[in-house]
Amino acid sequence: MTDEEPVLLPTEKGLTAVWKAVSLYPSSDPVEYARRKARAVSLSPRTLILVPSVGLGHGLAELLERLPDGCAVLCVEAHQQIMALAMAAGLPRDSRLLVIRSDSEEAAIQALHTMGPGRFRRVIEVPLSAGYRLAPAFYAGVRRLLEAGLREHWRNRLTLIALGSLQVRNAISNIGSLPFAGDFSALSTSLPIIVAAAGPSLDDAIPLIRASRGCVVLLAVDTALPRLCAEGLSPDVVIALEAQAANLEDFLADRGSEVILACDLSCHPLVPRLFPGRTFFFSSEFAPLRIFGRLERAGLLPAVFPALGSVGVAAVHAALRLTTANVYVTGLDFSFSGGRTHARGTPRHLAGLCTAMRTSAVGSDAFQAIHARSPSVSADKNGMPVLTDSVMLSYREGLVRTIQGAGGRVVDLGTTGLDLGARRARSPDLASLARGGSRTGRQISGTDTRPFSRSAVAAFLQAEARILAAGEKLVGEAAKSGEAAAECLEFLREGDYAWVHFPDPPDDTVPGRSFFARAGAAARTYKERLRRAASLL
Repeated sequence: MTDEEPVLLPTEKGLTAVWKAVSLYPSSDPVEYARRKARAVSLSPRTLILVPSVGLGHGLAELLERLPDGCAVLCVEAHQQIMALAMAAGLPRDSRLLVIRSDSEEAAIQALHTMGPGRFRRVIEVPLSAGYRLAPAFYAGVRRLLEAGLREHWRNRLTLIALGSLQVRNAISNIGSLPFAGDFSALSTSLPIIVAAAGPSLDDAIPLIRASRGCVVLLAVDTALPRLCAEGLSPDVVIALEAQAANLEDFLADRGSEVILACDLSCHPLVPRLFPGRTFFFSSEFAPLRIFGRLERAGLLPAVFPALGSVGVAAVHAALRLTTANVYVTGLDFSFSGGRTHARGTPRHLAGLCTAMRTSAVGSDAFQAIHARSPSVSADKNGMPVLTDSVMLSYREGLVRTIQGAGGRVVDLGTTGLDLGARRARSPDLASLARGGSRTGRQISGTDTRPFSRSAVAAFLQAEARILAAGEKLVGEAAKSGEAAAECLEFLREGDYAWVHFPDPPDDTVPGRSFFARAGAAARTYKERLRRAASLL
């Protein structure tokens, strides 16, 4: 017997197999062993059951028989040799079963998206054979990715429920501002860029930013703007994502007359108005809405960014698109170093100073805010424990993915916070930045372009208003009768932004009257906003 190929072993009670000193099933009763495991697992509705290694397929039929409503089975096999044996033995045919053969963990995430993550609330692992012992680290990684994928889906879904309507309203208003703005894709520079986020480590980087100011482009997230301006370090570009009005206080500082704003199409519409003639839009699809496709076909979709969630991560992505030189990052801690949430001089820090009193010490509000987020402990860049939370960790994962595709151009200036997966700054890097230098000519090109015509924007807004007017009538009739014509269902697909924030998105069945009534009210609201935006052109 060799380890090159698995060996089938017939027993009196079914087949087993041995490979690399691992017996997939006990030889005493291989089939019943898998069936007992399938019968013993406790199952809840809307669960994704991960079966690590298909083995010979024993127990899958019994597991499928017990599935509650909304459940499905994802079987991942890392080895082609085992997969071939399972296919020869025969696998159950069931729409609730998906078997994939891959040694890439990412394939499991693709499978999850194929099945639809919104179907599931949790992931449980049910090993029906010992095949998982042939690649334990791989299968553990698959489970972690599936769990992370579900968490990300539901976090995004809850964000859409809370903010989806606001993001749509903001996008409509900002579409009306496109003729007075530029496209982020037109901007570029040949200089290195320092990305300044608002984490506590920004404080330590201020002297280096000042020393290097003459030979770099300074790109700041919105919350870091007040601190930088207070230090006399007006950035070249400030980036904004926030849809709510909460971040408007970031722009109370003297912004200067040369600062460029790069903002998301769904950011609060008052922010672009603070930068007349200096606003450049990009668009991140906060939901897979068909209006983005219509904007693209009309030539009105600004530069497309991935939906990164964190303004700091978006700033790094923006910097990598602006230059082919190195990008230096600071203030991206993704943790609460020293029990602090933000750098000194940021609105959150100043608010803590203003509310401090004899019975409420400075920093107590930050302490309460941190512990309200259910923090966890992780190791920082120096191996020391630091507080963070699940949201910060997800943002850090997004930044790591962004940096991995940057070809080593991202350099981390920070000495605290979580590891970013970037090259750590060394003495030569710091010396190169600190040399400084005098500016010559324009540092960012493309600032005079205005690619969006007023007539095209007006036509688009009017066309969207007509779509919603027709849809309002169709869903109104459906709300009364409880039956939807084909044209009504087509409107729900094309006008999906009217209901994207609903907690009960429509499925394959016809929605109920309540859904139609709410969709009609939303269509009426957005229709009037579209017409108002068009009237201001």
